[in-house]
Amino acid sequence: MIASAIISHFDIKQRWMACHVKKAQFPTKESLAGFDIYHATAHPPHPFDKPDAPTHQPLTLYWVDNHPLMIQYAKLQAQQWPESDRANMLAYFAQLALEDGVEIADATVSLCIGTQNGETCAAAMRVDTVLDGQTVSGIYDLIAPSDDARAQLLRAMMEATDNNRQWVIAG
Repeated sequence: MIASAIISHFDIKQRWMACHVKKAQFPTKESLAGFDIYHATAHPPHPFDKPDAPTHQPLTLYWVDNHPLMIQYAKLQAQQWPESDRANMLAYFAQLALEDGVEIADATVSLCIGTQNGETCAAAMRVDTVLDGQTVSGIYDLIAPSDDARAQLLRAMMEATDNNRQWVIAG
């Protein structure tokens, strides 16, 4: 995969992340500060292949399709940041919406969380784009408590997709 396609994919993902506060009717100063922190620390992805199946599957996975799951996603993502940034990051991640009229036409976004022993401990974002006729799927903001959990989450996010796509990952 050529570097320009990866950067284009990353730029679309960054626009999707921005639109939730930059195009929001009433963004809070905390959510805007959280976006600024997120945007300043984001790194472009790199190509990767599907991981081997984990030796065991420690997570119960949920596709984020309602507000309570979105809040769990936001809380876990915010916890990954330094204590001094967490309130702003929580305000930012809590403003993400999968169905709120703020989607970017060039991207389809899916979020997934994983629980273990009833606690949310894993999360990831998949961004699908089509660039010059080629589907590019990226995994971003991946959090997992173990290698098996990481592999399980990655494989779940890669399932139910065709084989004619390029995969990239950040982080």
